[in-house]
Amino acid sequence: MVFREPNLDEERLLRELLRRAGRSEYEDLLRAVRVEPMKDGGMGSMRLIWRNGCEESNDLGTELAVIEFKDDDGALVVATLYANRKGEPFEVDIWKTDFTPVKTIPETFP
Repeated sequence: MVFREPNLDEERLLRELLRRAGRSEYEDLLRAVRVEPMKDGGMGSMRLIWRNGCEESNDLGTELAVIEFKDDDGALVVATLYANRKGEPFEVDIWKTDFTPVKTIPETFP
């Protein structure tokens, strides 16, 4: 696994997902999060690991938050933040309804 710092678009999306999930305790930890892009055809899904002692876990737990937005080409994109079984934010699943790569993460979300 190769984890890296999130780019600005990924960080903005993650920040909004955490806000919607009511997980403000993770807001200060965003500078410590690392992401691993997932094999999803370029749609942008990513696994998360936090350098604050949260353990990495492969066990997907519950859905924490969902954001829907339109990509530049008009296709609907659904981004879902999932927790692991310990309740820690673990994965962002991004699904573009036409299965093409996401072109743009918006500056603001509906």
